Amino acid sequence: MYILAVYQQVSALSTLGPGEILHPRRKSEWGGKLRACSRCSVAGKGVALYCSLKCQKDDWPRHKVQCNRDQDEKHAMPESEQKTIEDVVIWDRKNRPKLISAAISALELCHYPENADEYVFFVVLTDTPGAKHRYSVGSAAPISFEQYESMYGGDPRNDQRIGQERAKAKSATCISFQIVECASNDGCRNTFQTWMMPKDLHGYRTTGFGVLNWHEILLAQCGFPKSPVPPNQVVAPNFNKNLVALKAWRDLYMNDMYSATIDALRLDEDPSAGQKQFLIIYLRYTGLPNIPDMFTVENAFVFSLEEAAIMLDPSVWRAVELVVNGRPRTETRAAADPAPCALCQIIDPIDPSQAPSFTVPVPITDELLQGPRRKATWKQHLVETLGGNELRENMTEIVAAILY
Repeated sequence: MYILAVYQQVSALSTLGPGEILHPRRKSEWGGKLRACSRCSVAGKGVALYCSLKCQKDDWPRHKVQCNRDQDEKHAMPESEQKTIEDVVIWDRKNRPKLISAAISALELCHYPENADEYVFFVVLTDTPGAKHRYSVGSAAPISFEQYESMYGGDPRNDQRIGQERAKAKSATCISFQIVECASNDGCRNTFQTWMMPKDLHGYRTTGFGVLNWHEILLAQCGFPKSPVPPNQVVAPNFNKNLVALKAWRDLYMNDMYSATIDALRLDEDPSAGQKQFLIIYLRYTGLPNIPDMFTVENAFVFSLEEAAIMLDPSVWRAVELVVNGRPRTETRAAADPAPCALCQIIDPIDPSQAPSFTVPVPITDELLQGPRRKATWKQHLVETLGGNELRENMTEIVAAILY
């Protein structure tokens, strides 16, 4: 079975200036401004894409092995399968932004980037007479590496390892994830890896904090005939009535958030680290009436201030900035000294600008610093303490029989 591996610089990170976001619809990402490897292009469409000639030359020692292997495998294929691969790649170039948007939501990458190391986003393409580019999406779902290997063979873990190595070369917080397109008529598959910074994951197209009805939206966008795209499903309780309860919950667990921030940023070793990084804690509304159980911690990550300036909504970023850099004196409020910061954000709403959040300035006191330290297990302890006393499983089990 022929698998066409595609490794693409989706965000073209090497060409971006500080604070610049590459919009998904720019031609430089999906159009002719990107350079393609002419040896392994399919139907005039580049498989390996680069943002510059220098980038292409630098990558040739790595790409050469894959390029030669793809050429040998392609020439050994029957003409019908070669035609399938060409058509799948053409379809992919027209629909990849929609697939990436769906994959981010399906794999829950905004809050659980570790899912990229356990799952691929598997898309079944149906041969559709009358469709402009031959195919339409029949179904899509995340499937585990184990399921993928048992059903189709290959080595998705090794592919992911290579993708993650290249992603980490761009940034320590950059992640890579795999999307597999499978033609249902003969089983030919097109695999490509996408790597993104956290700020791109959170802001990519309409993904935001994750779309609950991503599958319905994908079928509407990539089905045939196309149907009206449904609005994003939003799970947003009326938080305006719960602000008092939210503040009470915050005050109840303030010391736990202090301790997690100190451990995550290693403030006991370097108190100045709080001027370069901050901790974001994702909370989920449970609907339970009692204050201690009204919110649970879903996950937590450390981000640099440069990433936060791009990733966060401007009003939320301003709140973080006022804590980290110190709030100036105003007519109504006294000045505040700079302090390390934890940002708590509710993750149920889709639009980050509508997600309630609050900042937690962390005082660096001897009492806090001398408390029990959990540097290696701070996240596990935080989730176990404030997340219902049990760690969230990576993802729910997915039904294996997707294709047939």
